[in-house]
Amino acid sequence: MIDWICGKICLKEPTRLVIEAGMVAFDINIPLSTYEALENVGDKTKVFVILSLKNEKLELFGFKTIEERNFFNDLLLVQGIGPQNALRIMSSVDFTEFKSMVLKEDTEFISSIKGIGEKRANKLIFELRDRYKKEEIPESFESSAIHALTVLGIPAKKAREAIKGIKTDNLEELIKEALKKL
Repeated sequence: MIDWICGKICLKEPTRLVIEAGMVAFDINIPLSTYEALENVGDKTKVFVILSLKNEKLELFGFKTIEERNFFNDLLLVQGIGPQNALRIMSSVDFTEFKSMVLKEDTEFISSIKGIGEKRANKLIFELRDRYKKEEIPESFESSAIHALTVLGIPAKKAREAIKGIKTDNLEELIKEALKKL
């Protein structure tokens, strides 16, 4: 129905975006990854959207890339995962990392995401595993470090923030440097 919206950013908050396009302002729900990738208020931007109708209420969900939108759609395929849960997952973990954990069947990592218990983590793995196996990806260096830090009890979001900006090609050193930042 609506593929994308292109216009001027009127309001930009971590979970909400208002874009003026053609004399109409669109209120759009967004994940943190989109928030971080967006331009500044007053600038023009383009977001890929999904229009949702639930309980007779229309809502727009926006994403900076098509890959983010596809990730959102993948999550919605899982029974019990609604749009708000999907946004929460997307705000906690990036797609490559999530996909890797689904393929590894890492229930512990997925259940560490806020709002996702062990039961729902198993459901996500069960329903998305075969879909992701078709397009399997190698595990990234950063993903390995984040996983190691979460095993130590550090929340995934903090672990991801801790490894940002660390320049090394040694996994052990990356983890040590990240721990120093925490």
